[in-house]
Amino acid sequence: MDHSAHQAASPSDGHDGHAGHGAQNIDESATFVRGGVTRAEERAYSLFMHRSCGIALIGLGLLVLVDRLTQRRYGVIRKGMGVIWLLMGVHILLNADPTDWPLAASFMESYNRPGSSEWLQHKVLSLIPMAIGLYVMLVARREKPSPSAGYAMAAVLALGGIALLYHEHEHSPGMDMALIVKQHNIMAMTAIFIAAGWLADSLERLSWKPKLYLVPLGLILIGLELAMYVE
Repeated sequence: MDHSAHQAASPSDGHDGHAGHGAQNIDESATFVRGGVTRAEERAYSLFMHRSCGIALIGLGLLVLVDRLTQRRYGVIRKGMGVIWLLMGVHILLNADPTDWPLAASFMESYNRPGSSEWLQHKVLSLIPMAIGLYVMLVARREKPSPSAGYAMAAVLALGGIALLYHEHEHSPGMDMALIVKQHNIMAMTAIFIAAGWLADSLERLSWKPKLYLVPLGLILIGLELAMYVE
């Protein structure tokens, strides 16, 4: 979300002119950000989005683990994984920026607001879980999916991880930007770890048995990182 729009005046704290006290005395209920919501409202919604996706990813990791422990005998498990991936992607697409396109404003209106780059990144990143969902339901249901399809999905996951490293966070004053960036960098590294696990799955000549647990472990880990996300 963009965090660079208008701010309402906050009550004087007796330290006017001293920038060192600014971040400590910001009234979140009176600080407006993109789309006219307050910083407190935006923060609460951001935490909801991160944590809801985290819970979904933990569930996915557990389903992937069960699928592999049962030697992929049950198609209903893979269908369930595909549905969760798709729903999470749609959830991000529709709800990541509640004051913007597609629910609250037109595409051009959202695009022309200050800080639209972060909004666009959310929409593009939402395509990754949707693509994985389609892959799981349409390709991975086969007994032996094409290795090239696995390589492609590993590349998509790696790109998602790299995108997180460069994801912009134009937050309002008062935010601990170093903490936010650090958390996203950790999630980016975990996403790249998942991509490496997916690539290992696709390499038939790699007979290392523990490779089957890399993807579910990575999904559960990134799910926990999102579920514990703070701002």
